Amino acid sequence: MEKELLIKQLLYRSNHRGCKETDILLGRFFSEKFSEFSDEKLEIYRHFIEEDDLLIYDWILEKLATKDEYKLLISEIRKFHKI
Repeated sequence: MEKELLIKQLLYRSNHRGCKETDILLGRFFSEKFSEFSDEKLEIYRHFIEEDDLLIYDWILEKLATKDEYKLLISEIRKFHKI
């Protein structure tokens, strides 16, 4: 997939999740940080964004243990939002 198109899709999906809290957490993070993402990190984020909203929200708030492949990403989101 063309990188520019992938980024546009991820930006949209980050901001339009269906759960306002997750929209804010992911939308703001990805909008400001995507330019720093390597191709590998974009691929991880692409898989991450496909997860259920409630899971993502609970991972960010540390209500549930995060999948290993998302631990660094969740840490960065938490740091970005000062959680």
